[in-house]
Amino acid sequence: MTAIEIFKRIEASERNINTAARKVELYKCMAERITSSLEGEVVSRSRNVHSFEDSILRLSEAKDELRIASDYYSALVDFITGKMNGLEEQDDEDLLTYHHLQHMPLNEISIKLHHSRTWGYRRHDIALKNLDTLLNDLTEADIPTKMC
Repeated sequence: MTAIEIFKRIEASERNINTAARKVELYKCMAERITSSLEGEVVSRSRNVHSFEDSILRLSEAKDELRIASDYYSALVDFITGKMNGLEEQDDEDLLTYHHLQHMPLNEISIKLHHSRTWGYRRHDIALKNLDTLLNDLTEADIPTKMC
């Protein structure tokens, strides 16, 4: 597996976290509309007692989904940063971290690391190749998997 494939998994995991967080917020809002607010004001009343139970169950499931997505993301980031620690050049590690994990543009990273703007584009390819050599002997089983 290549470094780019792992970074793509991390990106997909970030999207899953954002989706799960939106679901939690949505279901939290739904639950608040069914129940009274904390200040004692009634938001709305429902004769259907099951709607409250349904909204609480959905909220609980969404929170579990968010927890699982966050745990998977953390495992992937821990895995790849552990591998990036093995890079010989500190600038390579910083470049890959800033670009792929913190989503900074390459020209901004170049300036931050006190290099020319074109350095980031050239060095990015070299850093990925160096990381690929560290990941060369890995199998799919070595990479963290999503927990259910």
